[in-house]
Amino acid sequence: MTQTLDRLETPRQATSPPTERVVSIMRLLGSHPARAFSLAEITRELGISRATGHAILTTLVAHHWVVRDTATAAYCWGPGIASLANPASDRIFHGILRQLAESTATQVFLARRDANTIVVVDSAGESASGMRIDRGLRMPLVAPFGRDYIAWSAPGAQRAWLEGIGKPSATLSRRIDLVINEIRERGYAIERLSREYVRVYTALRALGGEAEPDAITARLARALADLTVIDVLRAELTENGTHSVATVSAPILDEDGVVSMSISAAPFATLAADGVERLGEQVRAAARRIEAQLASSTS
Repeated sequence: MTQTLDRLETPRQATSPPTERVVSIMRLLGSHPARAFSLAEITRELGISRATGHAILTTLVAHHWVVRDTATAAYCWGPGIASLANPASDRIFHGILRQLAESTATQVFLARRDANTIVVVDSAGESASGMRIDRGLRMPLVAPFGRDYIAWSAPGAQRAWLEGIGKPSATLSRRIDLVINEIRERGYAIERLSREYVRVYTALRALGGEAEPDAITARLARALADLTVIDVLRAELTENGTHSVATVSAPILDEDGVVSMSISAAPFATLAADGVERLGEQVRAAARRIEAQLASSTS
């Protein structure tokens, strides 16, 4: 009979130095999710050779655990690592979605970042207009989609996101800069309801699970970016009495300050300026409740 060793009495096994180096790099990047580090900074900080650091980072970039800025060659925390921490069921936040849907009389949905796409994972409520954002819908994480995710990213990641649709015009670049700053300040993004948006949304819904950021989806996103005014700035909100709004979305930050999810209300209707602001505050408050629930589950 084979003797079973008591786990508590087993001598502690030696750790794996290569694995420790990977963990050290991820801890360094994760402790500063909004900052990008050069290869020299990483290797100097952790006391590893340049060749070893480069090999590890190349592998991590391939798995989207780390993002490399092609312009500066600096590295920052990537989206792939956040997807490993998905809760067993995204329905654990359904109560918050349902309460928001009831208080706003809109459809509400929860989305999660999955590498280079945003996936709708849960929803509540009905859309009075008849339009719906269906569970399983994938939106490409290229401009102008995913502004509520990108606004809290490092500048290099923001540049890569914008250039995912090709070289942007000077007008589009200026608009995106203003919008990103506005979203960070107020805490939510506004998607205008327009004929172009409806057509692009319909096309993406038809693509279904194939909506990876390939040439087709990049062209759809570029068309929306070029043909419509992106988001609504504060001055624009107060200048006009009413606004056609498709969705209002707020980011959900994890304990490392990385945006891995978002919550949205989808009125698909014309709202007064104060109604847009009120809806934005309600959506942002729901995002904070989800963040608190996430924090309590990991503490």
